Amino acid sequence: MILLNIDFFVILSVAFLSSFGHCYAMCGGFTLAFMRLNASHKHLFLLTFLYQLSRILAYIFLGILCGIFGNILAVNSKIQSFSFFIIGIFMAILGCALIFRGNLLAFFENNIIIHSLFKFVIQKSMKFKGVKSALMLGFANGFVPCGLVYFFLTDTLKRGNILESMFIMFIFGISTLPAMLFFARLSQILSEFLKIIFNYVAYIIIIVYGLHASYIGFITFIK
Repeated sequence: MILLNIDFFVILSVAFLSSFGHCYAMCGGFTLAFMRLNASHKHLFLLTFLYQLSRILAYIFLGILCGIFGNILAVNSKIQSFSFFIIGIFMAILGCALIFRGNLLAFFENNIIIHSLFKFVIQKSMKFKGVKSALMLGFANGFVPCGLVYFFLTDTLKRGNILESMFIMFIFGISTLPAMLFFARLSQILSEFLKIIFNYVAYIIIIVYGLHASYIGFITFIK
């Protein structure tokens, strides 16, 4: 399993920076609803931590699936290099969609099937509290349609290595923990302007990284 320094920097910086703005906005509400559901629990923080770990487990599971598919693409060098080109273009478009938002981002994130499934799981999970609630709701949270998650999953596709794909999604999930565990406190400390700056820096990195991957794929393909 080999991650280049630039890859590790991109993965860590995008995940950490965007967690204080994008992830906070996307998943903070789910975390808050879970905390209210279990407000009477005497170990609420530990329960919330378990909820977040279950969410990260869902990311790792998705990483395994994408890693398997990426491993199939890696069988042929031409197919892999072409997939690099397509994946890079997709990343750049996704980065632009995250910056400008609007219909393009809605197209990526408003998945009716996944939203319906997530709503069904939530309705079932609301009957439970405690550990069972944390595991079910946290895991379901990992499947919420999100442009940022799509970026990391797309990155795992071009790895051709299941362990590396799992590691990428693990790093992504762990990097979002501070914001998700202490989001109530962080909302008081971090200004909205600073959150926006963090988001934009992360999105620009995604665009540049995507263009770079596309360039590498194109050069490799025509050789």
